[in-house]
Amino acid sequence: MLRAKQFATLLVGLLAWCSSVEQAASAGSTPLDFALYFDSDVRDAAECNMAFKDGRLVIGDAVTNPSVTCPDMFAWKLFIDITRQKWWTMWASDMETWPPKPYKLCSGGETDTDCCQPGLPNNPDPTHCPYFPGRALPGALEARPELPPARLLGQPVGAHAMFFGRGGMEIGLESFGKPGEPEPGRVLRQEVGEITVRNKDMFDYIYSNNLYNQQGIASIYTRNAENLARNAPYQLKNEPNAIARIDLPPSGIMIKSNWLYYQFAKDVGLKDDPSAPYIKKDMISEVNEKEYKGEHWLLSFHISTKDVPQWMWATFEHVNNPGRCDFTGCNDSFGYESPDANRPAGTAANFTAPHSRSDQLGQATTIFSLGEPYPSGPISTALKPLFEATGIGTTGQKVLEPTPSDKGWLSYRLKGTQVNFTNMMGRPTRLGNSVTEGGFMATSSCVSCHARASIMVPAGQPDHTAPALGVFSYDTLSEVGYTQSASGVPQKDWFHGSAVKPALRALQTDFMWGMPFFAKPLVQPN
Repeated sequence: MLRAKQFATLLVGLLAWCSSVEQAASAGSTPLDFALYFDSDVRDAAECNMAFKDGRLVIGDAVTNPSVTCPDMFAWKLFIDITRQKWWTMWASDMETWPPKPYKLCSGGETDTDCCQPGLPNNPDPTHCPYFPGRALPGALEARPELPPARLLGQPVGAHAMFFGRGGMEIGLESFGKPGEPEPGRVLRQEVGEITVRNKDMFDYIYSNNLYNQQGIASIYTRNAENLARNAPYQLKNEPNAIARIDLPPSGIMIKSNWLYYQFAKDVGLKDDPSAPYIKKDMISEVNEKEYKGEHWLLSFHISTKDVPQWMWATFEHVNNPGRCDFTGCNDSFGYESPDANRPAGTAANFTAPHSRSDQLGQATTIFSLGEPYPSGPISTALKPLFEATGIGTTGQKVLEPTPSDKGWLSYRLKGTQVNFTNMMGRPTRLGNSVTEGGFMATSSCVSCHARASIMVPAGQPDHTAPALGVFSYDTLSEVGYTQSASGVPQKDWFHGSAVKPALRALQTDFMWGMPFFAKPLVQPN
């Protein structure tokens, strides 16, 4: 009798489960949809609002920390602000921040040609001292003869140099998303040049604190390692001109952008749609020791700002990038509405779901459909007047030097934002764009990746540094074999040993990869 009751209970439960599965299927929900549900969170609070007053964007009084409370709105504020500042020309690149043959920082008594003096309108030779274009090019954009010739060419302004390799890849858009082929972002990632620039506040901090060369950075590592060994539990004081840790100012902003030579863009099937043109700039690309100078198209860019200690991250892509919302979807609760036609009534309009299809197997499963274009929803009534008031995207681009008014700026969409390693329920957050993170979009986390940016001092070389950690987790692969990036909360053992007396293994560079990879040892003046 008991077994019969148990069987009946089991049968009722099984029927209820089948009913729930049937209801979910009839509503169009699939396991893919349920997994993506946690990427579709609405990230801006209802109180988020912004207006243009007295020549600048002003956030409403109800919000005291917009980078956390209104990350999507704040991302569009950054978009407008940095565009008006002409970041593509006026901000300092990696090679301008970390010169290839750096001289020491001036300490008094030297001539300007023997050392580097922060604050000068232009240092004698950017090969040896950091150089900020916006300081040397106030007002009019014009070529400067003292700049390295490969860095600034043409009229009215020349090219930032970029380096990348095609690796023999000859794949057109018709192959994207097919079995055995890389997703489109991975192909484009092989083709693009990448350049990272930093604003003046970030540049000045690096320069004035002697972080533009390996010896200056190594001294910070050594001070921390020795203090941990001798003075625990007390931390070192962080003082001007004697910093104990790398702690960039809250006003610091960096932008990582991806540009593609126009002929390469055409080779893979990209088209410059007159209704959604690309931003174009005169640049130099080097491929297999051959230079390609001329028109390059802006495909995507990240914006990172130190408004919170772990930084705030936002990424934008050209609306016509193939596979733009693949894997994680696109999430924007402020700028543009979702174009999804099947979005149920009463749901938020912030999320554009990835394309999906049936795998056409016996028991069909819904899987991603990769490499297809994504339409755009309409611009919001909140963003449109801000573009108009600030003059963003009001005219056509006439020369290969962008201006804030170029119509092409209206072609870019917010892919998403990130301010924490996990959400409030402990789920790791994800962010990346289809180009910069092509091949590892499914696991990409900007904040987790950049938390690993760190240096070490090699044994026997106290005045030199090397990257302590890598971007990728080489024991984790995608289903097609690409290495994946770190995600979720950082691991404490990355940075310190776990012995009774913990030792410093890796000194974080405040979420900045440029320092570990581009800083060079000091050289002596000739």
